Amino acid sequence: MGKKLSNAPVFYTVAQVQFNPILNLEGYIPAIQAKMREAHFPDFRQEITQRLVMPFGGMEPGQMFAPSISPQSHYIFGDINGRSMFLLETNALSFQTTSYDTFETFSAALLQGLKVLHQALRLDFVERIGLRYLDAIQPLNENETLRHFLVPEVLGLSLRGEGHLQHAISETAVITAAGQLISRVLVRHGIIGLPADLAGPAPTIDPKFTQREGLHAIVDTDASFAHREVFDLEKIRDRLSALHGEIIKSFKATVTPHAEAAWA
Repeated sequence: MGKKLSNAPVFYTVAQVQFNPILNLEGYIPAIQAKMREAHFPDFRQEITQRLVMPFGGMEPGQMFAPSISPQSHYIFGDINGRSMFLLETNALSFQTTSYDTFETFSAALLQGLKVLHQALRLDFVERIGLRYLDAIQPLNENETLRHFLVPEVLGLSLRGEGHLQHAISETAVITAAGQLISRVLVRHGIIGLPADLAGPAPTIDPKFTQREGLHAIVDTDASFAHREVFDLEKIRDRLSALHGEIIKSFKATVTPHAEAAWA
């Protein structure tokens, strides 16, 4: 069992498993919702987004087709507190939380959701498994700066003190034994929030992260495994565990011993 930090910096975690498309998903939603409610995710709603579809291929020279708008449904199963939710699409299930405890409890919740889906849909294969953590780096007192929490390699020129900093970004992408890992560090002024690519349904961020405004950093660590495999919950569990291991190694290489002591 992983050790829970007393002052953990993680403020958002998401895992997503992509599987074979289920075009008649809507017909299975009542059965899935009943099981999700039993699993303490009773806050159900359906949302429809509009997706721009660009026509490519199959056109004769000189032909032009206008892009079209295609509605897409997704289904949300949230907990009572609004801090954790499943998001179901025709080819993916995501589990998001802003109330992270340990990796074991987080992955167990995701696997429970996948088990509910598999019992209803009999999924055939998975194509991608992703795991992403956002950590808020906020100095805890006036005597500390981001230098106390992050290694110099990811701070760039953000703390030179010349002019007014708009933002500084560091990004590293590597291929590991578990899959691809991308680590980003964003330094900026303002309030902690989610990156633009995570816009959409999301649980509420804990106010302890959003009540302070000022210079801060977000460590955004995203690991994924992309390969088609037969649907197998135990194999998915192993893939998630391997991705989590790589994320831990990357995070430890990004923060200082002072930071780890402050969060312990």
